[in-house]
Amino acid sequence: MQKVLRKRIWRDFKSNLPRYLALSLLIILAMYLVVSLVGAAETIIRGSENADSRQCVEDGDFSLFVPMKDEEMEDLEADGVTIEPQFYMDYEIDEDHTIRIFANRDEVNRIDLVKGTLAEKENELVVERQFAEKNDISAGDVITFGGREFTVTGIGTTPDYDNVLKSLGDTGCDCLHFGTGFVAADVYDTLRAEEKSIKSEEYYYAYRLNGAMTDDELKDRLEKLEFTSGDVEDPFFQEYWDRTMGKKDDLTDGIQELLDGAKELKELKAFEDGIIEYTDGTKEAEDGSNELLDGIQELKDETDDMIDDIFSEDAQNLMTFVKAGDNARIQAASGDQELYRSVGTIAGAILLILISYVLSVFVVHSIDQESAVIGALYALGVKRKNLMAHYVTLPTVITFVSGLIGTLLGYSSLGVPIQMQDCYNYYSLPDLDVIYMPYLFIYGIVVPPVISIIVNSLVIRKRLSKPVLTMIRNEQKVGNGKDIKLGNMSFMNLFKIRQMLRESRTGFTVVFGMFVSLLLAMMSLEIYTYCANVNRDYVNDTKYEYMYTYKYPTEEVPEGGYEAYAKTLKKKIYGYNFDITVMGLTENNPFFNVNLSDSSSKVAISSSIAYKYGLDVGDTLTLKDDEADKIYAFEIASVAQYAPSFMVFMPYDKALELFDEPEDYFNVVFSDHALDVETGRLYATTTKTDVKKAAGIFSDIMQGMILTIGGVSVLIFIVVMYLMMKVMIDRSSFNIALIKIFGYRNKEVKKMYLDGNFYIITIGALISIPLTKWIMDVAYEPAFVPNIACGIDKSFPFWMYLAIFAGILILYFIINHLLIRRIRKMVPAEVLKNRE
Repeated sequence: MQKVLRKRIWRDFKSNLPRYLALSLLIILAMYLVVSLVGAAETIIRGSENADSRQCVEDGDFSLFVPMKDEEMEDLEADGVTIEPQFYMDYEIDEDHTIRIFANRDEVNRIDLVKGTLAEKENELVVERQFAEKNDISAGDVITFGGREFTVTGIGTTPDYDNVLKSLGDTGCDCLHFGTGFVAADVYDTLRAEEKSIKSEEYYYAYRLNGAMTDDELKDRLEKLEFTSGDVEDPFFQEYWDRTMGKKDDLTDGIQELLDGAKELKELKAFEDGIIEYTDGTKEAEDGSNELLDGIQELKDETDDMIDDIFSEDAQNLMTFVKAGDNARIQAASGDQELYRSVGTIAGAILLILISYVLSVFVVHSIDQESAVIGALYALGVKRKNLMAHYVTLPTVITFVSGLIGTLLGYSSLGVPIQMQDCYNYYSLPDLDVIYMPYLFIYGIVVPPVISIIVNSLVIRKRLSKPVLTMIRNEQKVGNGKDIKLGNMSFMNLFKIRQMLRESRTGFTVVFGMFVSLLLAMMSLEIYTYCANVNRDYVNDTKYEYMYTYKYPTEEVPEGGYEAYAKTLKKKIYGYNFDITVMGLTENNPFFNVNLSDSSSKVAISSSIAYKYGLDVGDTLTLKDDEADKIYAFEIASVAQYAPSFMVFMPYDKALELFDEPEDYFNVVFSDHALDVETGRLYATTTKTDVKKAAGIFSDIMQGMILTIGGVSVLIFIVVMYLMMKVMIDRSSFNIALIKIFGYRNKEVKKMYLDGNFYIITIGALISIPLTKWIMDVAYEPAFVPNIACGIDKSFPFWMYLAIFAGILILYFIINHLLIRRIRKMVPAEVLKNRE
């Protein structure tokens, strides 16, 4: 008997080949999607962590006005901290490209070469990977900057420029126009001496704590470093010093001159006393000169203390201190892939539910078709366990093979490497070997057949509990729909409604399959909408053409510019510490449509902050100044539409007052045209073109995810709809054959058995579309991209809902047309085959 049953397995597979192929395709697509997405994310996350460890990534970095003294660095290193200077200079290439030159690293943030060798000789250069690829630079090419020609000896990456941002405040990187390069230490010293960089040298240090102390303890030590104006050679710094801290010297010198004058007066009086005989008057004069001298000395002591308080130089050498966890350049790719892993995990859970449900309907239909055979075999004495093993075998083998194929495809060159490519196209990463995760193999290969075994066993056990005669007769349970009173209507409409009621369970399966498929499609569309809104809002909200951020402000605002004061504070959310810029604006600034209150405690916030942090008018926004270790609390008076960055707006004079800045001080200038500003005075220049380029970054990064999830969800939707609607037709094969005996044509049969599905699909779509959108919003709003300083509304325009609905109907009509062929193949002889 077992031999006979084994032969039936192959015959069953051949006779139901389209159905099994559809089920197999569904599982292959599901496993491919999850394994490729999550596998790529795991490879980048774990691979970049391993690469960073191998390259000795920093624990943080800091910048100083002047380089540390040897003894200062030796003191810190004696306590167990590793500190390596990583100074740099920026050079212009071909007018619109900038390369940031470093000396080769020895201990921290070491170079990971992708191709070639390190730069060791004069005029040799290693170029950062993304800059090289975007500009078609290869080993052996010659690059000219600083009046010198350099031969590229290697292409590489460094962990401190995983995200190649020109400035930490940039909204995105532009690797086409900016990159990093590395030369030998003596070559770097020569370049510095030649002074041909486009801005002054920046004194950055990378550190590794090695467990010797905490970040905060190191920062406390660094804040005690002092310097004098004579230590700085930058002419822009000297000019700025003379206008600010130089006033201290003027006041000190004035008091000293007054004290010197009093001393001279006393000395003059003592000389006269040696010649002129004392009188009462001369005695009083002497006492007066002594009192004057003592008073001026006391005044000097007090004014010295007051001047030191006002013009405190303590800790001014420390300009910036950034922990690795707060550095947007470090582990940026890994942070992005957290989203991919999250999306893949959720998609995997959704697909498992879908596969389980489809399998259950598929198996129920298959067993119902085989009811007479099962009953006959059961009556002939075949044991229940043998029948269960027979009917479980084929779907289990198919699900196992399909899961294996899907998993192998996910880890093939068509899977993980393709999903990783978008990340490689944006971030500067070393070559990473694909990491094979055991749990993905379990998910892709083991879980589908286990689900199949469970579902088949439950269904078959239930069917085998029926009386044998019932199974042989293939008696089906009649639904309660026959008891529903439908009133007077045409026969055709009445029949369609009765058919829908009879097949309500299968109809529900179609709707459920559509719902699950729409969850994946909605995930893809939300990502697309987010990217599209970023592209639109970033550009529309940026009204200025140029924003100049000053390091050493001038005394007067450049003609044609609008001054502002910016202070960077911090606020943490979702485990990430984001920069929030408090922007003091003048009333005549035309580039921001903001309602400014006449207070520093009531502020306007950008729409990006409101969306990201879930804030609204009347809420309190608390921000932290890490440098001064202060907390600021603001009441939100209004929300201004501004998406490109996180900003808090207040009046210019109130911002200066709040942060204890001198009157008329500014560090930001906005303009609608380029201004004549020396680059040595600036931290950065941001243009509207830069913002527009940054806006396109999201689309570039997520394009692969959008296409993969969107494409696979459409295919899954087609497979599920075809499979389930075919089940509905097959279940009605006897009835269709019977009515053909009475002379009904194929066109009329289609109306009776297929057209009713149109209403099921329509109603299901009208319910599923808004419901899946709401679920995705709840799941991802507002933490859609938790590691990116961006907050954008993901609401769909109305036309997009219509487009989704129209797409569903178009797919339905295509599948409906294919199923007509199935109806045509059903002949009246079907009735004779099922006669009792």
